[in-house]
Amino acid sequence: MLLLICWLSMLAAGARAQEPSGDRVLAAVRDHPQADTGRVNRLLALAEREKTTKRSFAAYQEALSLARHIKYASGEAHALLGLGFYYRFRNDYARAFRYTKQAQQQFRQLGDKLSQIWCLYNLSFTVYGQGQFAQAMTYSLEGLNLAEELHSQKWLTLIHSQLGIACITVGEYAQARHYLLRGLRLAQRAGDQEGAAFCIDGLGRLAALQGKWAEALRYHDQQVVLAQAAGNQRLATLGQMRSAEMSERLGHYQQVFAVSFRTLQRLRKLDDVGNIPYMQIILARAYLHTNRPDSALVYGRASLLAGQRSGTKMVIREASDVLAQASARLGRFADAYRYQLLFTAYKDSLSNQDLRRRTAALQYNHELDKQQSQIRLLTRNQQLSRQRAEQQRLLLVGSLVALAAVAGLSVLLWRNNQEKQRTNVRLQKQKRALKATQAQLVQREKMASLGELTAGIAHEIQNPLNFVTNFSELSAELVSELADAQQQIPRDEALETELLADLKQNLYKISQHGSRAASIVKGMAEHARPFAGERQPTDLNAVAEEHLRLAYHSQRAKHKDFNVTLTTRFAKELEPIEAVPQEIGRVLLNLYANAFYAVHQKAAKMGPEYHPEVTVSTQRAGPNVELRVHDNGVGMPPEVIEKAFQPFFTTKPAGQGTGLGLSLSYDIITKGYGGTLTVESRESEYTEVVLTLPITSTSLWDKTNEAWEESAV
Repeated sequence: MLLLICWLSMLAAGARAQEPSGDRVLAAVRDHPQADTGRVNRLLALAEREKTTKRSFAAYQEALSLARHIKYASGEAHALLGLGFYYRFRNDYARAFRYTKQAQQQFRQLGDKLSQIWCLYNLSFTVYGQGQFAQAMTYSLEGLNLAEELHSQKWLTLIHSQLGIACITVGEYAQARHYLLRGLRLAQRAGDQEGAAFCIDGLGRLAALQGKWAEALRYHDQQVVLAQAAGNQRLATLGQMRSAEMSERLGHYQQVFAVSFRTLQRLRKLDDVGNIPYMQIILARAYLHTNRPDSALVYGRASLLAGQRSGTKMVIREASDVLAQASARLGRFADAYRYQLLFTAYKDSLSNQDLRRRTAALQYNHELDKQQSQIRLLTRNQQLSRQRAEQQRLLLVGSLVALAAVAGLSVLLWRNNQEKQRTNVRLQKQKRALKATQAQLVQREKMASLGELTAGIAHEIQNPLNFVTNFSELSAELVSELADAQQQIPRDEALETELLADLKQNLYKISQHGSRAASIVKGMAEHARPFAGERQPTDLNAVAEEHLRLAYHSQRAKHKDFNVTLTTRFAKELEPIEAVPQEIGRVLLNLYANAFYAVHQKAAKMGPEYHPEVTVSTQRAGPNVELRVHDNGVGMPPEVIEKAFQPFFTTKPAGQGTGLGLSLSYDIITKGYGGTLTVESRESEYTEVVLTLPITSTSLWDKTNEAWEESAV
């Protein structure tokens, strides 16, 4: 308790001490209205001071606009990086990634390696927030290499703490502790209180994941004291929030209330929208444990709304769990049932997190193996270079000796010949070892791909099966309640009708999600089906036209009111391609179905003023033929385009798509025919898919097999 009082006092004193400094920074901006580099730098200082507030965002935006206007490249890069941090703190990872990548590119052009470490640090946390744990480690390791090159103690400490947190996520606890303790030692030797606070924060998280609540509480209390001494208010506030969470786990509810309200107020002042919902959940749990469900409902609802706005699944799951329990205690069983369904849905959605983490660990180990293999290859190349240099030195010595004596020259030539023979033998051995290493790398690449595909399959099939199980259990309970209601005298017909309606609804959902699982299995079967059939000269124009009409009539059968203008621009005298018509038709049906879905969605939004149109065109493009499918539908943002060909990725509502269509089409075109399949799109305007096929097609599988047979020989 004494430690708690001490760091609360330090928090208040630190805030009072920093206010005049913040006012001076704001005054410096106001006193310098000139549109020059000085104002850009003052705006950046103000934004950095405000961290995650709206005033910080406005300052970064103005600095970016002004820097671009006066062509101040360094100021523009720092403004972009600041916006990347701002959006990452607000859980807007797509924008955070985009701005930080732009900043990284500019800092590379400027040769600013220290700022590149900033970018890699933010990129790592950004992709970490998106669940890309292996990529997060890759960015951290790249930043660590730069920090070691620059001998930057600060960044060595911070990146060690970041690597520790990433290892915690993928379950590598021993490696996580190694990174965190190493970073802590670096910070302690340099007297870096802020760096030590980051490492201690990671050690607290590790202890919490292992169920060591008291140990985690001690770590986070130390974090608060160190962060306050270093002047990092955000890090200190996060430490207070985690201390409150550990106190709640330990049942120290009075201590939770003593800390939580001030911490929540501080988070709001910092405009830390990413952590406010977590603090509200901690308060809601504490109220629930102290038998105050009304107050638990207030904070639980606020947290749930924030989670739904940001799309944070973890917040939605925890908030709905608290709300279900609080509603049940207050006798609001309908609300409790609704919140419990929400909790179950998000629990199922997050249930595969350990599988994804294990897959990330597999990918990370695979990347390390590749890096180590590359290091071994480089070492062998260096050895060969040294051997060649030695041979040249011997040759030079032999030439000098030859000037002195013919006999000596003869001896040296003989020795040189022997050395060459031994070198050739070594080169042959190294060549065989290199081929063996390449074979191992191919096998590891296959295993990594298999792990990623397995994770996707488990995730996609588990969700509908969980829904089937849950609604089956609910249906069994409803049948029992219906039987009890029928035995009551007099019979409550209204209750029976309501129970029958609920039972019918549950059975419909069971059927719906069962069909969803069946469609996923069917899509996977098609995806795994090997390329079959005999290739023959095929008229691409005829196949394209036939399947366009087939896809349109299929869409009309589903939606009677669906109308779209079909435009075809087929190149005359287009050479036939060597292909299996059924395979090309399957690809075209997928592309047409996506185009019709896009224009149908836009028509539903815009009404009669919108005129949907799908255009299909072909042309000769060098040694290839090119087919384009263009629609004026809803379009796609850049983050969706990047994932368009990934298996199981879909933007359609649950039950309307498996996410395997474009992935299957991509494999057929690229691997089956050695062609290309690309997407160009602009959100709310258009989407165009471009398919190219060689006139004389050679399968990528054939090329791979030929290369493999050649290497085996």
